[in-house]
Amino acid sequence: MLFASGLFNHGVFLMAYGTPQGIQSTHERTRHLSQDSSGGRAGSSADLFPKLVIMQRLCNADAFAVLIAQAQTLLTPGRLECRMKSPGSETFVGQLLEEQSAFLLSHLSLSPRPVIFTPHNGQAQEPSPGLIVPSSRNPGIDLSFPAQLGAMGNGYVIFFSVRAAITNDLLIDLHRKSLTVLREKLRLSFGGASQSDKLNEREIECLQLVGNGMKSEAIGERLTLSVHTVNAYLGSATTKLNAVNRIQAIAKAIRLGIIA
Repeated sequence: MLFASGLFNHGVFLMAYGTPQGIQSTHERTRHLSQDSSGGRAGSSADLFPKLVIMQRLCNADAFAVLIAQAQTLLTPGRLECRMKSPGSETFVGQLLEEQSAFLLSHLSLSPRPVIFTPHNGQAQEPSPGLIVPSSRNPGIDLSFPAQLGAMGNGYVIFFSVRAAITNDLLIDLHRKSLTVLREKLRLSFGGASQSDKLNEREIECLQLVGNGMKSEAIGERLTLSVHTVNAYLGSATTKLNAVNRIQAIAKAIRLGIIA
């Protein structure tokens, strides 16, 4: 079952995703979607695989993949990396990334809507909250669910060659589950640092105070440290957390339970 390009069910879209031009930010709309009671913390990436298999069966797909977005830097362009995939999905993933990487990266920053890649000759039957994108990759339908988790990271859960009837309820249910999977995958990645890379007490103190809204000068006065030393602690904490800036470092530290 395919959908009309450019159309969506306003009631479902407003309830689940928020208004694109409204007050809510993209991150806030995604956070609303991610409040899913089907969650629960995973102990390892292997614990996420059965959840993805269940989702694959729900939409009767041939394969699935979890893609993580790597941010653009001065040295490297933005890109999508495959972090998990079902057996036999290599061709699906390779072809999708070759054809749609630029679009998917752009979509992450613009909208929380799931993307439905359809054949060029797909026939519209009813409106959908998903964004319809024609694809020449194969004759099947691919579902791509964006996860925009702010400083935590971004990515997609993708199901290839979907054969189930794609109802609005199915889209919303799979999107919620996809956000849970991406959130847990990113948490596990952040928690993978070796013991030698753990933050020391001063680094944690400085991160906590920055998270409380204090500037380096005020932190230095409170901890009896120079501004240079405070910035050094913040810099080393950011590096250990594999973050691109202080804001992302704070978000990761909160997510890991290092700071409140």
